[in-house]
Amino acid sequence: MQPIELAELLTSQAAVLTSLVVIGLILCFIGYKIFRVYSAVIGLFIGQLVGIYITINYYENALIVILASAIVGALLFALIDELGLIVTGAAFGYFLGVYLLPEYQVYAFVLAALFALINLFIEKPLTVLITSVIGASAIALAVHMGITGTHIYDILNDPKKVFDAIFSNAYFDLLWFTLVLTGIITQYVTHKEEREEEE
Repeated sequence: MQPIELAELLTSQAAVLTSLVVIGLILCFIGYKIFRVYSAVIGLFIGQLVGIYITINYYENALIVILASAIVGALLFALIDELGLIVTGAAFGYFLGVYLLPEYQVYAFVLAALFALINLFIEKPLTVLITSVIGASAIALAVHMGITGTHIYDILNDPKKVFDAIFSNAYFDLLWFTLVLTGIITQYVTHKEEREEEE
């Protein structure tokens, strides 16, 4: 299979929707439990972006640089949980700012810094909340894309469309809220049961 064919397969509507639903369910219901894996995936993507930047600006052997950079990022984030907490909190704060105050971009950066800091000190409750919100958002987005036929490229061209898609009507609002609430409760109950078994 040629790289172009593989890219087309991975970005097909079925593959994107399936990925969004599976990742959304995992994050929504066991996000805190698998935070180290989740953190490593964040590191992988950040490392990959750093590798692409290095390749574009300084180096020509793209595959080796991108792979090495992605692996280093994944290992770093897997070993140092705080990095995953900071990035997760910052991303959550930024998108919250963009959603609440789209005309004032500076507040999105302020909220990003604030949530990055807060997530370090109240790790469990905020991580449970954030993973549930991200998971519920991924599922709601997949449902919206499946119903309307919107493709991932449309969303990537303007990330603000994610919010419009997720909160486009009362049914999507209810789906999102129900998933967030169920995810938070499930994660807390699971964590509590595990702690009781350990004791």
